[in-house]
Amino acid sequence: MITGYSINVIDLDKTLIPYDSFRVLIKKELVKLNLYILFITLIRVARLSSTKNYKIKIIKYLENKYESEYFKEYANTIYRDIDEKVLEIIKLETKENTINILLSASPNLFVRYLIAKLNFKGTGSFFNDRGDFVHMFGIIKVDWINTNYSTEKYDYNFAISDSATDDKLLSLFSKHIKW
Repeated sequence: MITGYSINVIDLDKTLIPYDSFRVLIKKELVKLNLYILFITLIRVARLSSTKNYKIKIIKYLENKYESEYFKEYANTIYRDIDEKVLEIIKLETKENTINILLSASPNLFVRYLIAKLNFKGTGSFFNDRGDFVHMFGIIKVDWINTNYSTEKYDYNFAISDSATDDKLLSLFSKHIKW
């Protein structure tokens, strides 16, 4: 380690918060009787669309429908729902030279505002500069961490996640919790 910095990686859904933030956002739209969201969701439920394609369509739709204030307010709602036990664990693992990184498969549309509010680094699922969708899920989280926080420069201190898809990510860290 060259820089003297360590990193902690935190999963959002069902770890830092007790629910799936993307699902809750979709449910909010369904309650509003949003016919487009209803149609796309029915196609997904019938397994006529992949999870990735479903997310792409929903994210693009919401991005065009709402201003950033809508997503900031949703991030504020999520912030109020943070599990205090998980936050305490993170605080115990955070030293002066620690960078806390939040990674989520949920859309960066609102995750970025939560990251800023927490004063963390990280990302949710996003569209890269070429317009390709980067689904921050499973091995993609590992690739993102390795690319942005290499082991040559950072000590992989602590990680916490609820999902078996994050097992490889968790295994990179000297301390980790399967929540």
